[in-house]
Amino acid sequence: MGDSSVPIPYEPKGTPLVEFIEYDKINFKTVTWKVPENVEYKGKIIYVHGFAEHSSIYTEAFDKLSQYGYEIFFFDQRGAGETSPGEYVGKTDEYHTFDDLDFMIKHNLEQRSDQDEKFILAGHSMGGAIVLNYAIKGKYKNSIKKIFAIGPLIKLHPKTEPNIFIRIGAPIINRLFPNMKFDSQLKYNYITSNPKWIEYIAKHDTKLIGTARQFNDMFARGHILTKEDYVAKFDPKISLLVCHGTDDNVNWIKGTSTFINLLAEKINKKFLPIQNGRHSLLIENDVIFNQVFNDVVDFLNE
Repeated sequence: MGDSSVPIPYEPKGTPLVEFIEYDKINFKTVTWKVPENVEYKGKIIYVHGFAEHSSIYTEAFDKLSQYGYEIFFFDQRGAGETSPGEYVGKTDEYHTFDDLDFMIKHNLEQRSDQDEKFILAGHSMGGAIVLNYAIKGKYKNSIKKIFAIGPLIKLHPKTEPNIFIRIGAPIINRLFPNMKFDSQLKYNYITSNPKWIEYIAKHDTKLIGTARQFNDMFARGHILTKEDYVAKFDPKISLLVCHGTDDNVNWIKGTSTFINLLAEKINKKFLPIQNGRHSLLIENDVIFNQVFNDVVDFLNE
């Protein structure tokens, strides 16, 4: 177990609202960054995190987005963070991933003051692939106007794939031992080049653990985004921004390029390879973070 008292390497201007919402007999931790009263509200972002992530690593990005007028709703997914501590870590599957997201989107839709408001859906890595899939098969995709994905898990990078040995035997292990747990063995310096965030993750998280079923469904979810017939169903009413670091050794930028090239011409899409960026662009060094943050804000403001 990691040390939860490790200080976050960023001092936010705002203070997030932390609440627990019960659904399907699980208490989901939710974190909402409200827009300050003196700032014009521009929209709501529902953010889907990556494998073994939690809200604290997005403190800088979310705090700054809220200062620009965008409210952020974040939830620790089933199998992650404070939603699923201890023995429940990694216990999730494809059905619950999207059913839980449907519930969270519906929950936010019901709270709208403007019933015509559409939301922005965003995600990183595993979450990036989830939101890309959502534009194809999501129950409430008609209520989503824009999506931005950061380093989506469509295909693992060759430097990471051999380290996740479960990749080859995942389907068999998934059938026989779906709750068997594995250390992903992700290298911290693959995640970011920012030493402050490397130190934070190393001390706070220690190991990034998942189950056989979680890994299996995660890889399958990315693989299907390389299939032309499936990608052809991407909702043309949703605008898309995808950012991917050229030095991402966790998820392969070539997989993202394949997906982008399969999208129909009518899709309002933008693909930005981020030079020298590693896996987690929203906790990268200041130069890269600022570039990506500005790209995201420009896209949201369009």
